[in-house]
Amino acid sequence: MSDGTREIDALAAAISGRPARWERSQAGRIQAAVCVPLHRGARGLEVWAIKRTEGMRHHARELAFPGGKRDDGDEDLCDTALREMEEELGIPRHQVRVLAAMARVPTATSRFTLNPFVVLVAGDAVAAPHAGEVAVLIRMPLADFFGGRVPYRAVRLGEGRLSPIFDFDAGSMYGASAHVLDEVLRAYAGVHGLTFPEPELTDRIPWQ
Repeated sequence: MSDGTREIDALAAAISGRPARWERSQAGRIQAAVCVPLHRGARGLEVWAIKRTEGMRHHARELAFPGGKRDDGDEDLCDTALREMEEELGIPRHQVRVLAAMARVPTATSRFTLNPFVVLVAGDAVAAPHAGEVAVLIRMPLADFFGGRVPYRAVRLGEGRLSPIFDFDAGSMYGASAHVLDEVLRAYAGVHGLTFPEPELTDRIPWQ
């Protein structure tokens, strides 16, 4: 077994073992699913995210992960996530390995609840973002989050909780998507024995 395979398997186990942090009632909420794509690039294991286009009906211009709400033809929410990634990034599912299902995260600015699935994109896969849905494809090595190359802020919520914000060149990721990324990064830190960075606290709330 290669070191790369060991890393992926350990990360998948660590992500699956993360406890659920949100217990909000799902009554009246719309279940959506997203893929959190990981890919081994030239600088190591990287995570992919997207900036949504101006004309999107929900969450326009926001930084997010490829995904959307479940269609009647989808077998389950994992099927939804894979279908949406293929539609938005042009990555066929035979080039994707599902690593772990994460705990769902409710959005604060809409009635959606995200059901995230961490996936590994084949090394030779080529993304072809859909121009009508994806304005920018972001590819960021996971190690960069621990080297001070991705600014990391947080807004303090009630009961002492923090809502993370990650600042990229294309904009800021916040809300449910940022919570998903935060969980992946914490699992990665545990696998590699890294210290998770402390965020810069801010009172500027991006979603208001």
